[in-house]
Amino acid sequence: MRIKSALMGAVAAALMLGQPLQAAEMTQSDVEQIVRDYLLKNPEILVEMSNNLRAKQESMQAENDKDLIKSHAKQLYNNQDPEIGNPKGSLTIVEFFDYNCGYCKRAHPLVAELLKEDKDIRYIYKQFPILSETSYQAARVALAVQLTQPAKYQAFHDKLAGHRGALSEQSQIEALAKEAGIDWAQITKSLKDPRIDQNISTNRALAEALNISGTPAFIVGDQVLRGAPRDLASLKTFIQDVRDGKGS
Repeated sequence: MRIKSALMGAVAAALMLGQPLQAAEMTQSDVEQIVRDYLLKNPEILVEMSNNLRAKQESMQAENDKDLIKSHAKQLYNNQDPEIGNPKGSLTIVEFFDYNCGYCKRAHPLVAELLKEDKDIRYIYKQFPILSETSYQAARVALAVQLTQPAKYQAFHDKLAGHRGALSEQSQIEALAKEAGIDWAQITKSLKDPRIDQNISTNRALAEALNISGTPAFIVGDQVLRGAPRDLASLKTFIQDVRDGKGS
């Protein structure tokens, strides 16, 4: 309401310069009518205002994200999460994902193509199971694979991410693990490792701290990309903007 009143006052003041009525003679209703008539005749002003407001909000969000990423760097980059790409890459990308998330599945091949083309990226997987119990089960198994058979983690991840539809049963996860060449008996034993649940708990707390409530979400350098990229080109553009310092 305060913004609306300020806007009306500013616009009315500008319009009154050419009005025959004296300011003292104008009522609040007169001012509102002048503003209303002017905006109806010039609706593009509202579009411009909306765009400016959105740009300002996005800029503020980007600056806030930058501060949050900096203050939570240890949990982001040193939590023993699975990672691929170049460990010495000049840019680090962290993905929060859920194996039952359709948008995560859509982003998966884009990420694979990106890493195939760009050899200067360190990529970290953050298990963030929020959609179902099987999401949680899949995340725990994936972390068990990382702990006991790390060389096979990516193959298992690709199987889960490429699975059509939701994972509804533990048996599906087991079948996909075996397809990836994983020793399931070893996984069953390692699921008792307390580091698995600790990893997921840490990631959940971290997501909350970073204002991430859905999947996928990508930490790209010092910026956050919430939601799946539209296509590979838009993902590359976002990354290039971050590298060029245009992310905020």
